[in-house]
Amino acid sequence: MQKKVSVASHGISAEDSQLFRESITGAQPIAQDKIPPVAAPRKKKRRTDVSTQQLDENLFWFSDQFEGYIAEGTTLSWVQSGDDPHLSGRLRRGEFQPQVVLDLHGMTTLQAKTELAGLLAYCEKHQFNCACVVHGKGLGILAKKVPNWLIQHPNVRAFHTAPKSWGKHGALLLLLKLND
Repeated sequence: MQKKVSVASHGISAEDSQLFRESITGAQPIAQDKIPPVAAPRKKKRRTDVSTQQLDENLFWFSDQFEGYIAEGTTLSWVQSGDDPHLSGRLRRGEFQPQVVLDLHGMTTLQAKTELAGLLAYCEKHQFNCACVVHGKGLGILAKKVPNWLIQHPNVRAFHTAPKSWGKHGALLLLLKLND
């Protein structure tokens, strides 16, 4: 059994209550539309300079299972066979200035590999012969992967640990082939 609440207990007089009831006679409830708000679709970042097919072609060169480069110490240095053996020293001395810098901080290995492939395609398209790849130190995962990916690509002539001004042990300077 429900207890009926008296009007007087709420501090409303009987006159006010009657006046309220008279003023709302004939009122109809409003129909609820219940239309949920539509969220604006999120914009996805898309590469504008490299198509998906080109990206797949660029990623063709990189294998995660291939480990042809083993770092000896903290300085990384490599020159493609048949090329000038002094290229890595010239990179170390800063004779080549990078025309583009790629920062891989905070990326997964898949993202880093995709961005590296995009960088190499970008350099080829714009005829850049020197680039800087900042992989960071961190746990050393990218520091181990990036050199192994680079030695697989045919357009990479040489790389060396970057000078202090470009990131030292957390970065590599690349020397690339220019296509005619």
